[in-house]
Amino acid sequence: MFITDQHRGKIREYFAVMNHYMEILEKVTDVSSNLFKGDQVLQAAGERAFHIVLECVTDVGNLIIDALIMRDPSSYEDIVQVLAEENVFPKEFTNSFIEAVKFRRVLAHDYLERDVETLYEMIKAHKEEFPEFQRYVADYVKLGSLA
Repeated sequence: MFITDQHRGKIREYFAVMNHYMEILEKVTDVSSNLFKGDQVLQAAGERAFHIVLECVTDVGNLIIDALIMRDPSSYEDIVQVLAEENVFPKEFTNSFIEAVKFRRVLAHDYLERDVETLYEMIKAHKEEFPEFQRYVADYVKLGSLA
C-alpha cells in the first residue's frame, strides 16, 4: 500500500496536537527540578503533556504501519522498533526514543509507582526527540513543511 493525502492529513493533525503539548513540556522543564517536585500542578501538566505526546507518537506509528502493511507491532515500544526496521529513523535515535515510549506504561498504568523526579528527568531527557520524530516521519511520508 502507500501513504495517501488522507493519511498525511491525519499525521498533520497528530503533529498539531503534539506541538501544543510539546510547548507545555518546554514550560514545565523551564523550571528547576525542585520547583517541579514541589508543584503538583506542574507535575500534572508535565505528566499529561508527556502522555499525550507519546500517544500521538504511537498513533502516528500505527497509522504508518497499517498504511504500508508493515510487521504488526507486539507492544508500544515495538511500534518504534518496526518504524526503525523500515528506516523511518536511524538506530541511534531509536535506542533513546524507545526509552521514552516505554515510560508511557508508567503514565498510563503504573501511575501509583510514578516518581516525580523520574518524570521530570524523562521529560527533560526526551522532549527534544519529539520534533526529531516529526521530522523523520515528515521526510518518510513526504509530508512537506512542518511549519
